[in-house]
Amino acid sequence: MLNGSGDPGTVLVYLIVSLAISWLIVYTAVRAAVGHVMDRAIPRIVAEAITTADGVQFAISNLGTAPAVDMTVRWFLAPADQVMARTALLGVNGRFEWTVSVAAAPDETMAVRKLHLDWAHDADPSLGRRSSTCPVLVPSRLNAAE
Repeated sequence: MLNGSGDPGTVLVYLIVSLAISWLIVYTAVRAAVGHVMDRAIPRIVAEAITTADGVQFAISNLGTAPAVDMTVRWFLAPADQVMARTALLGVNGRFEWTVSVAAAPDETMAVRKLHLDWAHDADPSLGRRSSTCPVLVPSRLNAAE
């Protein structure tokens, strides 16, 4: 067919069909590999800490595609009953803030600490809970207050 004797129209049709089939194969493979992840409605939780003169203001944001229900926040490796903050619902694009009041310390340094976030994916607790660990930069005065 492509031995040089084919007319340009036949070559063009063969090229278009070959490209369409190649694209379909690649699209199908990619969709099968990662499509299920892109279709899921899940929360994507991000934490930040802002140092103020009176303490440390924490903010938790949900940048995902589903709400987080019954969220609790505590320090990483702290007992489960030592909850720093709790919210019943953190919606999509929602923000949850609280402040820990603590006086300034002389020669203060900054340290990375981890927050442990725990939430349910649905109001039905039988569907299970999810958790995440988010690092935050906090001043040394927060370590002394505990």
